[in-house]
Amino acid sequence: MNPSYRAEILDPLFQRIRACESCALVGCASMGKSRLLRFMLEPEARRRYLGDQADATLFAYSDCNRLAEVSEWGFFELLLTALVEACGQHPELHHLRNELNVLRREVIIGHEALLARRHLELAALMICRERGFRLCIILDEFDEAYRALPALALANLRALRDDNKAWLSYLLVLRDHPARLRLPTECEGFYELFSRSVLGLKPYSAADAGRVIEQLEARWNHPLTPEDRATLIAESGGHPGLIVAMFANRVGGLTDDAIIREECDKLWASLSEDEQKALYRLVHGRDIRPDTAMAELELKGLVNEGRVFSPIFAHYICEHGAPARGRLIVDELECTVWVDGRKHTDLTPREFDLLSLLNKSPGQVYDRQQILEALNPGERFDGLQHNSVDAMVKRIRKKIEPIPNRPRYLLTVRGKGYKLVVDGEAAPDADGA
Repeated sequence: MNPSYRAEILDPLFQRIRACESCALVGCASMGKSRLLRFMLEPEARRRYLGDQADATLFAYSDCNRLAEVSEWGFFELLLTALVEACGQHPELHHLRNELNVLRREVIIGHEALLARRHLELAALMICRERGFRLCIILDEFDEAYRALPALALANLRALRDDNKAWLSYLLVLRDHPARLRLPTECEGFYELFSRSVLGLKPYSAADAGRVIEQLEARWNHPLTPEDRATLIAESGGHPGLIVAMFANRVGGLTDDAIIREECDKLWASLSEDEQKALYRLVHGRDIRPDTAMAELELKGLVNEGRVFSPIFAHYICEHGAPARGRLIVDELECTVWVDGRKHTDLTPREFDLLSLLNKSPGQVYDRQQILEALNPGERFDGLQHNSVDAMVKRIRKKIEPIPNRPRYLLTVRGKGYKLVVDGEAAPDADGA
C-alpha cells in the first residue's frame, strides 16, 4: 500500500469518520472515485487512518446504481443489503449476517416502505448499540437518488443517525454539490449532517499521477522518458481518465486524438450548463465573477488559481466544447453560434445579426418589418422587401439546422414572423419556409 496515496483527501475524510461525522465527497467524471473507495476499504488503509478504531468500524458500501427502484422501499432495501454484505465480510460480525438476511428477505417479500425502514433501524441497532460497532454507510453514485427520493426517506436517514449519534455516519459520493442537486430546505435535517463537510475529489497530485503512469508503463511494457512522463502529467493536469487516455494514445501510436477526445467528451458532458458556460468564458479570457458554478469547478479541481486544470481540456473547450449541449448558443462576443455542441463560424455578419436580434428574447415573435428596421436603423421598408428576410432565414437554416426543411431552432410562426427557440425542444410550427 502506498501510504501517501490521495492523502490530501483521505486525511480529512477519515478524520470525519473517526469523529462519526457525516460528509459528502464531490468529484467529476473519471476522477478516480471508485479507486479511492476501494483503497479506503482496504484493511491496511483503515488501520493507517483509523488506528485502534479500525477493527470496530464497519463500512457498508451502497452503490445506488443497484437500486431496485427509486423509492423509499427501494432505498432502504439497498441499505439493508449493504449491511448484510458488510457483516458477511467482517470476521466479528459474520454470524450476524444470517440474522440480517432474514430481515432483508422479509423486506423484499413485503415490499413495504415502513417495514423496510423498521428493519433497517433494527439492523443498525444490532450492529451499533448491541455489538458496539461504529457504522459508516457509503452512498456511492448518490446524485439521482438524492435528487429524486421522497423527503421523508431523507428525514428518516437523519432520524436513524440521531438514534445512533455516537455510532453512525454517512459518506455521500456525488458528482455535484448536494445543494445544486436539491434545495437544502427540502431536506434540511439530512442536509445539516454534511453541509459543512463537503470535500472535493480533485485531480491527482504530481506524485500520485507519476505512480499511476509507472503502473501503466509496467502493464503495457512501454517505459516513458522522464521528459515524456512530466509532459503527460502537465498536459493531463493529473486527471486519471486523461492520463490513461493520453498514455494509450501514445502507446498505440495513433495519429488522431479520438481516445483523448472521448475522455474530454465524457468530462464535459458530466458538467452542468452553468459550469460549462463558466469554463467556456474562462478559456476565452472573459472576466469571471465568483459564483456557484465557479465555486463548484474549484471544489472539483477543474479550475485552479484562475486556470483550467489541464491544457488538453482547455484546448478541447476552445475547439469542441459548447455550453449546454443539445441547445443553440449565440455568443455575442465571439460572434459564434453553437448548435448541438458544434461551432458554426460560416454565418455572414448580417446573418449573425439576425440571430443575435432573435436571441435577445428567445421565443418572442419578430415580424419581418421589425427585423428589417432593427437590422437597418433609420431606413424605411415596404412589404415588397419582406422577401429578403425570408431568403436570409433560409440561408441561415441551411447553415445551422440539422434538417433545414424541418427547423428546430429558427422557427416560422405562420402569419406573424420568426422566433428563436434555444433549447431545440419545441416542434416547428411552420413548413420551414
